[in-house]
Amino acid sequence: MSIMSCRAVVALRLLAAALIGLHLAMPHWFSQETAWGLWPAVFVPAPWLWSLAAITLVLIIGGDKVLARFGPWVAPRFQRLARLLFAHPTGFRGLAASFAAIPFYAFRIRHLYWGDAKLLVEAIPHPDFRLTYVWQAPLDVFLHARAWALGNRLFGWPDPQPVYAILSTAIGVVFVWVLLELAAWLGRDRIERVLLCGIVATLGTVQLFFGYIENYPFMTAGVLIYIWLAVRALAGEVALVWPATALALTHALHPSTIILAPSLLYLAFGLRSFRGEERSRDGAPTAGSSLALRLSARPASLWLRDLASLAIPYIVVLAGVLVLMTLGRHGVDALLGVDFPGGGDRRWFVPLFQITTEWEHYTLFSPGHLIDIVNQQLLVAPVVWPGLIVAGLLAWPRLPGRDAVFRLLLFMAASYLLLILTWNPDYGGQRDWDLFSPAAIPAALLLGYTLPRLLPERPALRAATWALVATQAFHAVQWIYLNATVRLALP
Repeated sequence: MSIMSCRAVVALRLLAAALIGLHLAMPHWFSQETAWGLWPAVFVPAPWLWSLAAITLVLIIGGDKVLARFGPWVAPRFQRLARLLFAHPTGFRGLAASFAAIPFYAFRIRHLYWGDAKLLVEAIPHPDFRLTYVWQAPLDVFLHARAWALGNRLFGWPDPQPVYAILSTAIGVVFVWVLLELAAWLGRDRIERVLLCGIVATLGTVQLFFGYIENYPFMTAGVLIYIWLAVRALAGEVALVWPATALALTHALHPSTIILAPSLLYLAFGLRSFRGEERSRDGAPTAGSSLALRLSARPASLWLRDLASLAIPYIVVLAGVLVLMTLGRHGVDALLGVDFPGGGDRRWFVPLFQITTEWEHYTLFSPGHLIDIVNQQLLVAPVVWPGLIVAGLLAWPRLPGRDAVFRLLLFMAASYLLLILTWNPDYGGQRDWDLFSPAAIPAALLLGYTLPRLLPERPALRAATWALVATQAFHAVQWIYLNATVRLALP
């Protein structure tokens, strides 16, 4: 193991141990208002919390040694499972993903505290207006409202909570299947695929698939599907029209995903600017000639084909949404009126210098805004951006700056980070954690894709994988436990 890799591994282990320490110290050092990203630790019984922390620290320090200690029984079965997941056809990965439905449904959320959950549960079956059409999430609310109407007629469901439980579990299975497919495509060997799966599957974002009652589970799966198709389009495995279609439909599920639209343009007119490029040995497209030369050499027919591949899905989806909403008597007039984007005060962004409405909680450069952003990251992706920064600083000469997949994932992650830094959460950062949580997906994939390039030695990569995935899993277990067992009644 090189000195550079050793330093990076030590730093990542220290980062992981520090995060464990913060969880244990949270009740004694911080208030909930200051550290709500760590507050799920308060609700876990102390003996369980300390036991989980001890196990996690052992895995951080020497996960490989633990595996070797139990190797005669564990290691062969782990290797066999990895071979089955990643060396067999897609059908087996789909079958494996279906088992995720068990924890998703068994440990589903038990309260209506987050976001608009209470509003949706009351408004969809309300006898006076039966919420079905809303521009904030056109397809999502429509699908759940129609599914509830069917469930009410067949099974007498008084509200849509069973619908959200079933549909979020089902889309969670799709999410896991796509994650396995993406890891099999991006990862060059077993440990890289395990890292990619582990770092995404342990995000706090996966809470959205545990019977979650809000407008975000479907669009979160849509984000991952778009990324999967986009990186495959880089290699010429799928046509550009497919990631464009996936992203256009994801916009229709929730318009906040429009922040990823520039990455589609980046894919079409930058990285995808020449045809027939060869793939390098690490699986990424090579950067053969300069972008300017490639762009100037492209015939007009290819420009027109790419333009049509982008425009047609967007036009069809937009037209479909307009027809749907107009037939529901909630058309453009509602979009420009009662459903105008920006929430209760129609303000999209965090104010720069002055709070002017009850829906604004702080200014852009205030300590309150910084505290909310840090806590949101701690709640959803505690190791992702810190891991990227630490590994990047200590192994920066190895950064794959000319790698097409790396640049696309970096563009997506930076775009979503810009959104969560500037968008105004009407309910505040803690209540609106779910609105920002899908931003962790491209960042986590960026970490999972970049770390093997920064730490090319397999022992170093395994050590880093144990540290990061075990720490994030430690937090995710607490977060899921809280929502599955505690009926929140918070201020």
